[in-house]
Amino acid sequence: MAGGVTFDPAEFEAFKQATGAPAAPASGGFDPAEFAAYKAAQTGTDTGREAGAMNAAARGFVDGIPIAGPYILGGIDRADAALRSYQGGTDYGSEVAKAQRYGADVKAAHPYANTAGEVAGGIAGTAPLIAAAPAAFGAGTGGLLARSVYSAASGSGLGAADAAVRSNGDLNAAGRGAVVGGTLGAAAPAAGAALGAGIRNFYEMIGSRMGPSSGFSPAATRVLAEDAANSGGVPQIRSRMGVLGSDAMLLDASPSFQGQAQGLAVRPETREAVTAPIVSRAAGMTDRLATDINGAFGPAVSPQTATSAFASARQIPNQAIGDAVRGAGPIDTTDVLANLADRLRTAEGPQRAALMQARGMLMTEHPLTGAAIPQTSAENLQNAKVALSGMMEHGAESLGVPRGSVAQREGGLGATVADLNRALRDQVPGYGAANDVSSALARRMEAVEAGSQLLRGGQGATPPADLAARLAGMSQGERDAMAVGTRGAIDQAVGTRRNDLTAMQNLLQGEGGWNTANLAQVHGQAPVDRIVGAVNREAAFDQANRRIVEGSQTAQRTQAADRVAPRTTLGNDIGGTVAGAIGGPAGWLAAQGGRVARFGINAAGQAADIARNRQLADAVTLTQGDRLNTLLNAIEARGAMQQRAAALGNTAGRGAQAVLLSQSERARPYFPAALPAFSR
Repeated sequence: MAGGVTFDPAEFEAFKQATGAPAAPASGGFDPAEFAAYKAAQTGTDTGREAGAMNAAARGFVDGIPIAGPYILGGIDRADAALRSYQGGTDYGSEVAKAQRYGADVKAAHPYANTAGEVAGGIAGTAPLIAAAPAAFGAGTGGLLARSVYSAASGSGLGAADAAVRSNGDLNAAGRGAVVGGTLGAAAPAAGAALGAGIRNFYEMIGSRMGPSSGFSPAATRVLAEDAANSGGVPQIRSRMGVLGSDAMLLDASPSFQGQAQGLAVRPETREAVTAPIVSRAAGMTDRLATDINGAFGPAVSPQTATSAFASARQIPNQAIGDAVRGAGPIDTTDVLANLADRLRTAEGPQRAALMQARGMLMTEHPLTGAAIPQTSAENLQNAKVALSGMMEHGAESLGVPRGSVAQREGGLGATVADLNRALRDQVPGYGAANDVSSALARRMEAVEAGSQLLRGGQGATPPADLAARLAGMSQGERDAMAVGTRGAIDQAVGTRRNDLTAMQNLLQGEGGWNTANLAQVHGQAPVDRIVGAVNREAAFDQANRRIVEGSQTAQRTQAADRVAPRTTLGNDIGGTVAGAIGGPAGWLAAQGGRVARFGINAAGQAADIARNRQLADAVTLTQGDRLNTLLNAIEARGAMQQRAAALGNTAGRGAQAVLLSQSERARPYFPAALPAFSR
């Protein structure tokens, strides 16, 4: 006895031979570790069972790998035998036989562990093949029938090859493996889909109860989550609503949510809840646009008011000019007249007529002889300069000088006016400083006028490149004056309703986008972007109003309404009529009883549908804030959970396919033995 176990040397030696241990020494001694294993085997201790089960499972795992498993397991046994032979100096063939006997014994002692290992090995060996070529194994995206055909073909090939390997090339066994593998392969896609759907639905059911609350019922949340998925996800919804601003509603986030609102606007139980907020928002369009326009461009000042203000300010330097020329001595215009004579030699048409008029203004009669002599009065020369400048701007039809024909400052008349101005500045004290101030104010008046005409269409439209060249030569004061003119032009363009949406759209889109580009040059890109965004925002709001409240897109409204229509209660009595015709009064009464039962069920369902619709109406009209954030957070969490559920279901489905495709050899004994294809 040893620890309650009777020691039998012969039995112990047989045990050692079964486990592959070397023979006992001739002296009859034994290794305590070997004897402990012997006792565990005799008494059935947990340690012995666990070690044997683990070995059975491990060997089953390797052996279960399709086709390659037997080769790998044989290689392991031979490697172990080689090591034992080397360490113990024993025969290699005997060690191989011992290893094989051990494998057979442990498999027989622990069949369940071995089978579990074989199934796991089959999955581990087949799953990578399915992942690498899903279409070939029926795990692609086609229809179930097509996937079943592909899976049957690949299962048949896999089963035949695996059976051939395990039967040492027996063609009958390979044929039977092909039939079983094809049969299991044909069923694999359907089984995988069923298991995957079950796992996915179970995970979603658990996850929906553990996720964050949306603030709405599960039924309403489910519909809203579908719309969110159709909208590109929660980040896309948040981005779109961020662009539209604080007055945006969830229904503005995507066509899917807007379609939901259209359907709810048709239903009597939700019509007012959906349309009232949209109508209220539409009424504030003018005020919102006014806020954006004033915020971007500043308060409006009419071009006339700005021009009058500059003209009034100009009176001060003009008065100083008048005082300076009245007190000045004789002015020498010799150079002015010489340059004028040179220009007259080549001038033609309106330019010659204008220069002849200029020469007449620069000459006067001698008081005694009446001969023509140069004008020397600074005051008269100043008046001549003003008159000639006016001719450049307005022309003189009576003299044959049409408007605009001599407007170029670098032309003959323009050069003569510049010469005259230079003579006065050089010879009249105080004239230059006062003239600079007056000219600057005059240029601002011109800039206001140019700004008021900047947004004109047609042939009078200003290309952005031309405006850029003009702005490059302007002072900051002139730029500001032009901005005043364009601000006034915006008011003029939109008419009496100065913030009319259509007028603003036409203004910004006119001339192929020239107006938008020109406004950005005058006012800056950021203010123009704000206005463009405001116009796009109000256009989106107006579109929602027309589609949902005013009833455009009737087909879409009807389709969306059908989606959320509450279920009916009693319905028609066709079933009762048919039942009465077939079964008489008793059949009719039975049908009516069923109809009443359906009424109770449908009435409760109808109330739930109406409650869901009212919550949907509340949700689609939510503006940005805590309630909308709570809803979107819950939808986002739900979406992430569904993705995890889909991934888990897909993995489970692939695993089910891998099981069926890899277990033809183990499944064959369970097929009908009467069929020749499945007999051993």
